[in-house]
Amino acid sequence: MAAETVAAGKQPVVLQPAAGMAGAVEPAVDWQQVVAALQGSGEWRELLTDLAAAPGGPSVAALLRRAAAAAAAVVARDWGSAAGGGSGSGSGAGPCRLAEAVQQVAWEKLHSGDWHSVSVVWRDAYAAACILAAAAGLPGGGASPGRGRQGGGGGQQQGAGQAAGALGAAAVAAEAGAAEGPEAAAAAALAAALWHLDMAAIMGGPLLRPLVDSLIDAQQRRWQQLHGTAAWRPPAGQRAAAALAIAEQQQQAQQQPAVDGEDGEEPSAKRQRQGGMAGAAGEAGKADDAAGESAAAAARAAAAARAADAALLPPGSLGPRGTPVATAELPSLEAFWRHYMSTDTPVVVTGAMEDWPAVTRWCDPAYLIAVAGPRTVPVEVGEHYLACIFTQPQRQLRFQLKLHCFLVQHPLFDQIPALAADIREPPYCVLGEGEVQSINAWFGPPGTVTPLHTDPHPNLLCQAAGRKYVRLYSPAHTQAMYPHAEGMHTNTGQVDVDAPDHERHPLFAQAPFQGKPSCAVAAHVQLFVVGFAAVCVVSCLLLYMVALADCVLEAGQMLFIPPGWWHYVKSTTVSFSVSFWWR
Repeated sequence: MAAETVAAGKQPVVLQPAAGMAGAVEPAVDWQQVVAALQGSGEWRELLTDLAAAPGGPSVAALLRRAAAAAAAVVARDWGSAAGGGSGSGSGAGPCRLAEAVQQVAWEKLHSGDWHSVSVVWRDAYAAACILAAAAGLPGGGASPGRGRQGGGGGQQQGAGQAAGALGAAAVAAEAGAAEGPEAAAAAALAAALWHLDMAAIMGGPLLRPLVDSLIDAQQRRWQQLHGTAAWRPPAGQRAAAALAIAEQQQQAQQQPAVDGEDGEEPSAKRQRQGGMAGAAGEAGKADDAAGESAAAAARAAAAARAADAALLPPGSLGPRGTPVATAELPSLEAFWRHYMSTDTPVVVTGAMEDWPAVTRWCDPAYLIAVAGPRTVPVEVGEHYLACIFTQPQRQLRFQLKLHCFLVQHPLFDQIPALAADIREPPYCVLGEGEVQSINAWFGPPGTVTPLHTDPHPNLLCQAAGRKYVRLYSPAHTQAMYPHAEGMHTNTGQVDVDAPDHERHPLFAQAPFQGKPSCAVAAHVQLFVVGFAAVCVVSCLLLYMVALADCVLEAGQMLFIPPGWWHYVKSTTVSFSVSFWWR
């Protein structure tokens, strides 16, 4: 395997196979050099200096130094084994629990208040501890980082922690793998190392992020090698359609009309060519018949999909009480601004995602597994974030595809750049101040619900795979949404849209489902009003008249949700969406 270089500050870290391991499962990373380069880097010294100046930080800085020294000793002792992930299958369980201790302290700091108010030094310390834990071969996969051996943080974390037992999920897997052979042990240790590195990417700070990303890239390539993950190819249906299109083009190129006596061909050759053309015409007729049957099948599938959607949707959806959201085919920037954004009018935009590879790739689980299968992402387990029984564990993406859990508002594309290459920033994000605030991923099974809530920024919800039902309420009816009065959810309504309690929330029952003019009409009203005050008055009137709108968002469509509009979202199929917030 060719040597590779990863930057850790100004110190290079060489990724190369261990000596004497020909024919064995080779580790992707020389952890001995990783730890040595980390300890000698300017970023490491900067981190220790910042920790020493932070409240409660000097003792953690000392602990981090001891953790690095212990990890260096472990990898020096174990390097050359066939473990393949970190230094081995939990071989650092003694002295290198120091790295786990730093993880725990930093984790508590990160969860002791508002995320934005926590000093970035604790995020950087957490990332450093995760790198050391990965190098030392510590188990991962617990309910919260550094707590795998405790089986999770209480009863509500059973789904993430208790399955791990005393040493965490990765340790159990490593022990089982050791009994099955070195390759299984290597895969288990590799999974544990990737878990720690992914947690560093999700929760860690920017100081060591280049090193974290490089290590993840190397470990993921090794995972693909161990699991024999082949390069992804489009599903058979897509390949067949492409082959048919090529064949039709070739057939059209070969079909040149001829007149007897004008082309110099012998009659026999001409008859053969004409016979071939007749056969091609017959094939074309068969293709037309097949296309007709395909269209009929598509219509039946669409009807079945609508019936399936109806079984999942809340009362009153897509009926006479609701106003369909306006639809626009790839509007220009000027039209989008004039008709929708400046008037705060929701609209479904079609034709704007045709250059997204995600639309064809993300509907295939094999592609997601090939690109990001071993990666750990935060998921939600339960009805939704307001439910009484609700947890937020971390799981590998390949297991999430099989389980009834969902990924919600996660910056997945910062964590997994390979998936970021499958999406495109919508051109409409340049309007306003043109500054994108966040790009988040939403993935889940049928029935996944995001409760009624509102957001402060313009939002383009782009549907890459599957379908989603979206219900929108005008900001004029905020009181009828019964927002929480205090706490973290003041932007979320107390109303359960699927089963509204009209005694507790009578205003919600009275909120008009339809106003006049409808969204489609209001979106195209031309406002030739002079004076800012008059424009504001007209805009407010439009918001009040368009009380509610709803739609089922199909793959390849994007929905513009103006700031302040209340929206409830429910997946009617397995669904993968991307949201763009901008100013």
